[in-house]
Amino acid sequence: MNKKIVEVLPVYKERIWGGHKIKDCFHGNTDIDPIGEMWNISALPTGDCFVPALNKPLSQVFLDHPSWFECMTPEFPIHCTLIDPIADLSVQVHPTEDYARIHEHSMGKPEAWYIIDAPSNAKIQFGHTAQSKDEVIERIKNNQWDQLLSYVEVKKKDFLFVPDGHVHAIGKNVLCFEIARSADVTYRLYDYDRIDKKTGKKRDVHVEKSLDVLAIPHKAPGPYTVLPEKIDGCQIRSYIDQPKVFTFKSIEVSDKGTFTFDRFCFLTCIEGEGKAEDVEVLPGMTILIPAGYGKIKFNGTMTLLLSSYRD
Repeated sequence: MNKKIVEVLPVYKERIWGGHKIKDCFHGNTDIDPIGEMWNISALPTGDCFVPALNKPLSQVFLDHPSWFECMTPEFPIHCTLIDPIADLSVQVHPTEDYARIHEHSMGKPEAWYIIDAPSNAKIQFGHTAQSKDEVIERIKNNQWDQLLSYVEVKKKDFLFVPDGHVHAIGKNVLCFEIARSADVTYRLYDYDRIDKKTGKKRDVHVEKSLDVLAIPHKAPGPYTVLPEKIDGCQIRSYIDQPKVFTFKSIEVSDKGTFTFDRFCFLTCIEGEGKAEDVEVLPGMTILIPAGYGKIKFNGTMTLLLSSYRD
């Protein structure tokens, strides 16, 4: 089959903390309410994006068209989500690769967040203050979350890499795009004792498993931004390109531009509108560019997020 640009339809997920921007700003076409997450790129059994032009789910596209991806991993490698929280997400940690393979039959889940928008002085939970596992346990036992958890300020266009095993939580009204390895395993360490209105109960927490994988002490760096590089009419910011993890860039187009990438990639529009070749692009829409496709012509004014992977 000839390689071509194809649209990837999202999967929507209801969340207790979800808002309305996915419907109002990103063409979220669903009856789910409230929508907390829009899975723009997913080949998971719990949410497999559909590719209409090929009439098959993304997981099957990956298996049937290996030349479109040209990577050695037997599993679809990445998972990307647009997240709209009107309340803080639970404080959570994702398992490391070794732990996840043994206990969850899954890959580990390092992830990263690109901040699409945030109020002034916005904060997200990232890291902790403890120097030992005993100290973590003692703080939890005494409900001293304010002394245990650390917070960092974020602003629009910031990027934060969250290695597996690192405690984190997206803050209220911080609209972001998450790129992660292709896993759906989350250990909830703390959920503010809030009640799920639909069940009338608290949500489950997974303290023991969280403690099994928690990085102690916390040493990962905080959020950062990068300066754009103007290439062929596009303003490109390259945030991360880590083998066997993921690659992430932002591309801003004003009127016209061209772009070439040597691997497969997904482009998700988060602002503006236009065309990639002859494919219309709107906010919330994701397209797949097969490996080796060549130069892409952009027309319009838009911001695109590039998600990819390399061995």
